[in-house]
Amino acid sequence: MQEHSNKGQKIKSFIKTLMKAAVEEVKSISAGVFVMVLSCAVISVLGLGVISLKVSNDKLQRDNKNLSDKHSQEVSKYEESLEIIQQEIESKDEIIQNQQETIKNNETEKNQLADTLKEQIENLDLTKSATSRSDSEVNSIKNSIAETELLIRDYFGYSEKGNELVNLLHNKADAFQDTIDRYPDFYPTEGFIGSPFGYRKDPIDGTTRFHSGVDIGKRTGTPIFASGKGMVTFVGFEDGYGLYIIVNHGNGYETKYAHINESFVQVGDIVEKGQHIASMGMTGRATGPHLHFEVILNDEVQNPANYIL
Repeated sequence: MQEHSNKGQKIKSFIKTLMKAAVEEVKSISAGVFVMVLSCAVISVLGLGVISLKVSNDKLQRDNKNLSDKHSQEVSKYEESLEIIQQEIESKDEIIQNQQETIKNNETEKNQLADTLKEQIENLDLTKSATSRSDSEVNSIKNSIAETELLIRDYFGYSEKGNELVNLLHNKADAFQDTIDRYPDFYPTEGFIGSPFGYRKDPIDGTTRFHSGVDIGKRTGTPIFASGKGMVTFVGFEDGYGLYIIVNHGNGYETKYAHINESFVQVGDIVEKGQHIASMGMTGRATGPHLHFEVILNDEVQNPANYIL
């Protein structure tokens, strides 16, 4: 544009010089010559104007072409960019679709596994023969339950399925523990075994008769504890047993605590395994302070020694 402006200035300067020369010539030439000179000057000016316009027009055409080429290049680059972006979008859409399909498949597998585990846990009977297991076996079962819970949490997390399976497992574990807690597996007081279970010579009249429990002797007031979890179903006095307590442990089990000095429970109380329920005495038919302890299964007396672990 600066070059075009310079050329225009030069043309204007040339025309002014030419006109000035023509005026000077007028003073010395005739009118006809003056007209001819003036005509030549006009023709020259017009010619130079045409040339100037052509130059300007050529430049404009070149500029337009350059702009058009540049525009075409930009459009081409833009189209290429759009194509690349479109390809990336399509690629990402495919990846997302594959991921969604994978997640869907995983969810199906998880649901199938959850249903299988649920069925297995529901069919699991930990209470069966639970009372005959040793301490090491009981601890092994508890460890297996804890490990199973960790595996469920690791795979299902705290999702609805995970929580449902863990709750089912806890219910089974609680039932297992409850069965163990109800089992009368320890002697309920301290002392020496005066008379075992079975036939014996009666210490009072000397006759041989069946002894339905175990006599554990010590001083009056010695604490007596519930040998298992259960409900107190009887607290009362009888000539033979003196003051005694019966605790129902469920699953057909009962225990009897006789010749006690004092009861600390009443009918309807729920007692825990090892709870202090009475004190030793010698009420009823007794030769000294002791506890007469019985284990009863389905209304039949059992040898307590068979239940001590």
